[in-house]
Amino acid sequence: MRIILGMTGASGTVYGIRLLELLLKKGHEIHLVMSPAWQQSAVHEGVSPPQPNPLLTIYDPADYNVPIASGSSNFDAMVIAPCSGSSLGCIASGINQHLIHRAAEVQLKERRRLILLFRESPLSLIHIQNMERITLAGGIIQVAVPHFYTAPQTLQDMVDTVLTRTVQLLDGNATRT
Repeated sequence: MRIILGMTGASGTVYGIRLLELLLKKGHEIHLVMSPAWQQSAVHEGVSPPQPNPLLTIYDPADYNVPIASGSSNFDAMVIAPCSGSSLGCIASGINQHLIHRAAEVQLKERRRLILLFRESPLSLIHIQNMERITLAGGIIQVAVPHFYTAPQTLQDMVDTVLTRTVQLLDGNATRT
């Protein structure tokens, strides 16, 4: 699959990095954009940005002259992990502050799979209303809540309980009909 991965500025940069590892391990072609706020969070959380490889293309968040900004390029799905409340609001309102928002807008208008791994808590009424708007537009809101029934033993185990579900959502039906 050809997957767009956006990483925005919510705490939890580990979700995006670990999801990238899992998707590359499965052999997916990944097109990555890291927002400026994600880069700040990554420094604070001690996470290094990924480096390009044959299956990974990395885009500048200010560059709209790339394939993921156009509906003419066919991508199977997009995940934003983590997705901040600000990005949720921009996408729900059709506002493009950077390439991640534009790529998400393209996914929705082309009726392709869009998963937002929302990491913020507690939820405000504005978050809930924006989640409703994304859902009505065809997107999927996944809240980054670990599944404790799996008895995770480590932090990575807890992260993986969430991301296993993300991968299932991607694999289940990459494009809607």
